[in-house]
Amino acid sequence: MLSFWDFVEMAEKGKIMGEKDFDSLLSKTLRELEQKYEIKYNPENPVSSDDNLSDRLFDAAVEFFEKVGVYVIDTGRQVTLSKDDLYSILESAPSEVVYGSGNETVKVSHRKVEDEVPPVVFFSAVGTPVREELFVELCMSYAKEQLADTFSGPLITEYRGRPIASGSPVEVEAAIWNVMKLREAARFSGRPYMPIHNFISVAEKTDATVAGAREEFGAFPGDGLFTAAIAEMKVDYERLKRTTFLMHTPYVRGGLYGPLLGGYAGGPGGTAIALVAHHFLGLCFFQAQRHNAFPIHINYVCNTDRMLLWLLSVSGQALARNTHLVTASNAFMASGPCTEMVIYELAAHSITSTVSGWHLNPAAVAKNRHPEHATGMEARIHAEVGHATAGSGITRQEANFIVDKLLEKYENRLSKPPIGKSFTECYDIKRIKPKDDYLKLWDEKKKELETLGLSFRNIPHRS
Repeated sequence: MLSFWDFVEMAEKGKIMGEKDFDSLLSKTLRELEQKYEIKYNPENPVSSDDNLSDRLFDAAVEFFEKVGVYVIDTGRQVTLSKDDLYSILESAPSEVVYGSGNETVKVSHRKVEDEVPPVVFFSAVGTPVREELFVELCMSYAKEQLADTFSGPLITEYRGRPIASGSPVEVEAAIWNVMKLREAARFSGRPYMPIHNFISVAEKTDATVAGAREEFGAFPGDGLFTAAIAEMKVDYERLKRTTFLMHTPYVRGGLYGPLLGGYAGGPGGTAIALVAHHFLGLCFFQAQRHNAFPIHINYVCNTDRMLLWLLSVSGQALARNTHLVTASNAFMASGPCTEMVIYELAAHSITSTVSGWHLNPAAVAKNRHPEHATGMEARIHAEVGHATAGSGITRQEANFIVDKLLEKYENRLSKPPIGKSFTECYDIKRIKPKDDYLKLWDEKKKELETLGLSFRNIPHRS
């Protein structure tokens, strides 16, 4: 089987190609495969139950990877793979990963379509900007949650008043601070060894990652780090250096993929093919043991509109039915905390993802753009809905009915969503607990979801 170093060699010896030529080839091939395999978006079924469609999508992604492959920016080379080599890599890929250790061990196994085993939930603010002085408290709002299997933190863009420029000494110092403060948040939350699935969010350069990845700073064996692909289907030497380092560590390697609907991949059909193919990129170039998907609408900057939910459902099912990969769905909301709309978005995304074979990674909210507009409460809602979906034995047909009803409540507001309240407006930050108005709002909407078929009876929760 091909090794990581085989891919490094391919990155140096593959076909020479200009980046614009690669982009053109990618777009053209996706359009052709969309037609050939009849990958057609159906707005009436935001949650697909068409097994044949999902299998065709997987086949289209395999052919796409064989014809287009991956572009390596530093060398200007195209790397492609035969179907036989790709199938061999898929066969040997992990079907389970383990985060943490001892009493804080979390096993994350491949999920099936309509799996009644609850998804593992990776709680995170997913890159929301935050001031240094609120970083620990905001992280604690995730780490303290009962359904949080792992957690991660938001993003600081300045450190001690200095911009965190890529490749600068400040980036190295900020990466070390990032690790220390995440572990501090775990300790203050009463779970000192809680797994952190992405323990550095501020480091773009590999030297900053290497600097922060030390146990004495709080990066414990069984924690993890993501490496993100460059949209669409691109990598660079910085990412390959990061992978080289991570292969020598006790950390779980995660791949992060965010194709843009409305970008080079085109519409929902083409973007679905690209999303599945990104998982192949992650296996080859990132040696990913688990995978995180966050396809994004180029205008709405979320993945809760009707097209993106359909895309998540068909691509999740394609991977669940045709591989044994460990996959998670990243939730990106248009609206902000403590609004009716964010609850509807969270519920629609969680239901769609859970029945389609994904684990859950909530949640980026308020388009991930508004500082400190994120709280652990959104992750709680997403997690409770996911557990209720699996525990209630919801089928894809039933999920489609529920999600369609939810979409009717918010999809006409996606272009101008409410940004909601900030963390300090939503939480008592001394006790790190959501305020009563947010709890009351969720209780009301939970009852509404129960009338649609979900049961929250056995879901652990905190007030």
